[in-house]
Amino acid sequence: MVRWSAAVAGTLAVVGAAFVAGAAVPEKAPKPPDAVKADAAKPPLVVGQKTGYFNMAKVMREYKRAKTSAATLSAHKDRLLVNLNGMRAMYEYLQAAHKTAPVGPRRDQIETDMRLIARRVEDLDRDTQKLLNERATAFITGLYDELYAAAEGLARENNLSALLAYPDAVTREDRDNPFIKELKLKPPALQPFYVESSVEFSDEIVRRLNEKFDAENP
Repeated sequence: MVRWSAAVAGTLAVVGAAFVAGAAVPEKAPKPPDAVKADAAKPPLVVGQKTGYFNMAKVMREYKRAKTSAATLSAHKDRLLVNLNGMRAMYEYLQAAHKTAPVGPRRDQIETDMRLIARRVEDLDRDTQKLLNERATAFITGLYDELYAAAEGLARENNLSALLAYPDAVTREDRDNPFIKELKLKPPALQPFYVESSVEFSDEIVRRLNEKFDAENP
């Protein structure tokens, strides 16, 4: 199983104020504060803010690079596991032979071979997991960077103050799936139940990503 982790570190800065005493001045009666206008206390009104949305599940399903990269990673994993599974099968064969071998040099040799293969299986399994984790990390990093670039460009072109991703059903079959409906009733975070088509940009993001992919893979 491919695993990866990320560490997040934060810092907190505390700022103090220093007061320096000046020359003595004659005392004056405190001046009453100026009256605050009613409008001054109101937050500034920002006109034209607009938020867009896109379905992350739809983008990941229809983005060509995501599909081809996932298939490539899966094929690479299968190739790496061939040798590992072969050595495990050899260990199981020796294990079965050890049970029926009589006490003596032959049995001792089988035990030696089993220990050797067990160490090789352990080393190969560790190296395989490390390599797959590195490949998966590179895949996820590249995928995120490309998606972020496409989302940023789309947001700027459409004057969006935010472009939010949400997980949702992609097909009619997905929407009719009771499991999907149950998940939507227990959202882990903010999740829109309805998105008006003018602020839904899933198809446009998929188009831009696939256009870039096709240009790089003629």
